[in-house]
Amino acid sequence: MEAEDQMNAAEATTGSEHPTEVAVPPEGSAPAAAAASAQIPIDRIDEDSTFQLRPCGELSLLATDLARLGQLFPVDVRVKASERFQIISGFRRVAALKFLQRDRVLARLHTDLSDEDAMLMALASVIHAAPISRDDLVLLRDRLEHEGRLSSAARDMLDKALTEDPSLAPETVDDEVDADELADDVAARLGAINQDLALLVDVFGSLDQARREELLRQLRYSAELVAYLEGG
Repeated sequence: MEAEDQMNAAEATTGSEHPTEVAVPPEGSAPAAAAASAQIPIDRIDEDSTFQLRPCGELSLLATDLARLGQLFPVDVRVKASERFQIISGFRRVAALKFLQRDRVLARLHTDLSDEDAMLMALASVIHAAPISRDDLVLLRDRLEHEGRLSSAARDMLDKALTEDPSLAPETVDDEVDADELADDVAARLGAINQDLALLVDVFGSLDQARREELLRQLRYSAELVAYLEGG
């Protein structure tokens, strides 16, 4: 299974969440509000491939994972006029959800994102979220340069991804992960998180709506995982 498919395999079920209509934030909103996650109607995402840097390819495995476990990681979209959205990253997830005839998608809404920053976000998604060969990266760099869309920051990102300097190469894991040790570590971290959650109970109502919704979304996902693991 591809790395992106593995990333999406644990995604929280779109249909099992409690989607609400999204009010598009006003232009000029603070950056923090611009990156809030929400369920949006999938038919409000324009057919716009400006930031699609790779073809969607085979979707059957991803669609199967989404059908079984749902969507955890949001796609990134830029808010346009008339409550429309331009997709920045997550083209495969949107295509798979459309194949499954889902009517909503979990998305991060960006209201103040420049073309250059959107391109960097799309590049990061391509480089880090899915396997891509060195030759494909070279072709992508040349294509963006030819189209006049290769900013200095984008060139720097691609050059680092193409470097053969071991000090800049991503870390690799030489040994297999011990499942028992991983389970012990996860249990310890969950215990610490539960203690922190207990501290938030008394002040939960005073948190801003975006933080409350994000906490609840993560907790719903945890509850779905418990049900899935107990059922297995």
